[in-house]
Amino acid sequence: MISANADSDGRMRRKVLGMLLAATTINYIDRQTLSVLAPLLESEIGLNNLEYSYVVNSFLVVYSVMYLLAGGLVDRLGTRRGLGFAILWWSAAEMLHGAAIGFKTLCLARALLAIGEAAIIPSGVKAVSEWFAPRERGVAVGTFEIGLSLGPILAPPLVSLIALHWGWRHAFFWTGVLGLLWAVPWFLLYRTPKEMHSFKPDAAEPPVVARWISLLTSRRIWAIGIARFFGDPIWYFYLFWLPKYLSESKGLSLAAIGAFAWIPYVGSLFGGLAGGAMSGRLIARGWDPVRARKQVLLGSSIAASAGVLSIYIDKLGWALVVISIASFALQCWGVNLDTLSSDILPSEQVAGAVGMCGLLGAAGGILFTAVTGFVVQNYSYTPIWIASALAYPVGLSILWRLLPHGPATRRDDDTGKAHTIRSIA
Repeated sequence: MISANADSDGRMRRKVLGMLLAATTINYIDRQTLSVLAPLLESEIGLNNLEYSYVVNSFLVVYSVMYLLAGGLVDRLGTRRGLGFAILWWSAAEMLHGAAIGFKTLCLARALLAIGEAAIIPSGVKAVSEWFAPRERGVAVGTFEIGLSLGPILAPPLVSLIALHWGWRHAFFWTGVLGLLWAVPWFLLYRTPKEMHSFKPDAAEPPVVARWISLLTSRRIWAIGIARFFGDPIWYFYLFWLPKYLSESKGLSLAAIGAFAWIPYVGSLFGGLAGGAMSGRLIARGWDPVRARKQVLLGSSIAASAGVLSIYIDKLGWALVVISIASFALQCWGVNLDTLSSDILPSEQVAGAVGMCGLLGAAGGILFTAVTGFVVQNYSYTPIWIASALAYPVGLSILWRLLPHGPATRRDDDTGKAHTIRSIA
């Protein structure tokens, strides 16, 4: 337990959450810029729905591989260098989008963006596991994952404003600059508790190969990963296809997308906060963390089906309401699923575990995006929305089967002994 200076630790926790929130927001502004500009790019460089799905998948294919590699690299390099180098990379790649001259160059830019962006969640969950106790982690993860919603909220008005006044190439350039500005304070300020207090472990950490074997053979990690395989594709659909859906099905122009497309992500913003708070409250009442997260996941999987109602609603306002309810549930789900890894593993392995689970989630996203492009191009959005209502209950049923809950214990990498998870105070 690290408690050398409670005041300095408290200040550092607030700084860590603030910087992670800013990084996640920038990450999702950069990620969302393409979807906001998609209706415009269809005419500018000639993209149809099927080609757009290929552009999205060029991101997701690389993202799926890099999610796994990024987790291991962050564990290896440490949170400070791992996330710092990643945001420098993805910011440069975001700016490169502005030089795209056609379908192939846009695919290349998206692939390069994915290499860096894959590090954001493994880095964030690792930082939280380093600085926060189990009962605090749900709220902490929920706080920095506000950026997963805040970025999509800010992107439509910001990106459409820049594009309408200066052109779509400038939109990619100026959103890329944000990450370069963020990197400076991050490299200067971030330190782990061990670095701040000059703490040295009594024994060496297990070899990297041994760590990965333990992750790959863990039924609990596979449970989380399979749940992400079913759940993540729906979140990607909300990110990458929702502005196009509103444009094609509800008749929104680029200016109207800027005015209204951010609304559903307000729901996801509150969902992230509520999800972490609800599981945290249950843990405070004496529930073990895994059981608490699973109860919140159950409610989230039910509410996530609300989005399917939008296909039967003609009025834009009510359609946005049901999509927002589902978006609330999606992020409530995501926060608790991301936090589970930190509940069952030591902080030294968290980024790798999140990366492995993220790989499975992105793999599901690749398949779902390919199907979405084909179905939308040849039929309609209706089958996709129906699938989105079924995915979360299926993922939860598998998670519930493979991940039993019990006392909140995990293995200490220094001693090799299992122990009850304790606070870093």
